[in-house]
Amino acid sequence: MKFILKLSFKNIFRNHRRTFLTSLGITIAVAATIFGKSFIDGEFAPVIQNISDMETGHIKIVKKEYKKKEFLMPVNQSFNYMFLESKIERINDVKLLRPRIKFPTLIAKGDYEVDGVVGFSILPEREKKFLLLGGRSLNRGEIIISDKFAQKIGAQKNDTLILITQTKYGYLNGISLVVSDFFQTDIEYIANNMVFLHLSDAQRLLALDSTDAFELLIYCKDLASSFKVTKHIKNFLNDGYHLSNWREGKTILNLLQVSFFVMGLVFMIIFFLASIAIINTMIMSLYERKKEIGMMKALGLRSKNVFLVFFFETTTIGILGTMVGVIIGAVITFILSKTGFDFSDALKNIQIPITPVIYPVLSFTNIFIGFSLGIITSSLSSLFLLKRIKNINPAEILRE
Repeated sequence: MKFILKLSFKNIFRNHRRTFLTSLGITIAVAATIFGKSFIDGEFAPVIQNISDMETGHIKIVKKEYKKKEFLMPVNQSFNYMFLESKIERINDVKLLRPRIKFPTLIAKGDYEVDGVVGFSILPEREKKFLLLGGRSLNRGEIIISDKFAQKIGAQKNDTLILITQTKYGYLNGISLVVSDFFQTDIEYIANNMVFLHLSDAQRLLALDSTDAFELLIYCKDLASSFKVTKHIKNFLNDGYHLSNWREGKTILNLLQVSFFVMGLVFMIIFFLASIAIINTMIMSLYERKKEIGMMKALGLRSKNVFLVFFFETTTIGILGTMVGVIIGAVITFILSKTGFDFSDALKNIQIPITPVIYPVLSFTNIFIGFSLGIITSSLSSLFLLKRIKNINPAEILRE
């Protein structure tokens, strides 16, 4: 075995050009795989978070009557979210609970009035990762509006806006809130028709109890674990509630599953082509060495030992090329994860919460996928030589 290993290493450094070109092919394939998978993750990760932030959560609970008229945002279908939280937070894999109150309102600033606005009330301490708000602080008595909405009504920071709406008892009520900050978005229906306020202010405006909310969004360890958590909640949730998983119904996130599937296929194609490129490069390199195989067999090496020589050689070259590919792929992805790819022009007419700047997501999983691709395919490529090695007659090679 020691002799076989020594011979393999000699072969690697004997033909520098062949070794360089072979390892270069592996490097390019590995780097392309890491970047391709990171780009796909960067494209869909913010989409999933935006939609789950705005609409679905991983799991969503509302009253059944509210669900029937959800589009109209009825203000008389609240429930005690704290009571449900006390049960749900005990379930394994539940990471975050977000009570929400959404209601239609009129906003007035001086003599200027805007009707048909959606008041989106939250608990700020639980919304720090809400991408649309970008970590902006929101206290009681404050309101956050979009920069476009601010221009439309001529509002500046610290200006007072009056929100007027119908309470759960049917009478009109109003509240004065101070503009604390502005958010930015290119999605017109959000920019022009949505404002954010503290949950307690919405409760006061709508004459609700301090424990009331219209929606309770539940976030789990990951999307996959949400199915198990859904089953647990259904065991104690009574018939007056409607529970939906992010994958159920005609949500935007569910409709985007087709896109996720297509992009998954795209990655599999990238992975397959990269594998073919590696295997082809290695086989072409090995098939040119017919005479070398014949000479080793003529010197007394059995087919099994000749195969081991090539196996260790291809594996070593694969490791070298893979390591360089991992480094290059990781460095390029890291740099581009900071600068991003701006698709604002292409997405300006798409009215769903998609982030126009895509930042590739460099992760250990993506690096592992690229590393595995390089090592496994380069090692397996030597198997294509096994039959060829057995069929080569050393006597014929020597005559040539």
